[in-house]
Amino acid sequence: MIGSIALNERMSLGELVIITLGGLLLIVAGIKFATKFCSEDAKRERRRRRNNAPISAKASRPMVRFSVKTKKSRRK
Repeated sequence: MIGSIALNERMSLGELVIITLGGLLLIVAGIKFATKFCSEDAKRERRRRRNNAPISAKASRPMVRFSVKTKKSRRK
């Protein structure tokens, strides 16, 4: 049989059905995951979480450097 799945003596019909159902289940799960991950609602939720997340790195230095010339004590 060319172009179709041929049963051989090592694979029973029950095994073929189980393999087919398992493959179908994986395909459906992949489609569900892809639509949930790539939907507009999911994108909005990820953006909302990212924008409202606490700041992870807080520097202990001034945010702005002022260019002010001050007198420096001279070393003697």
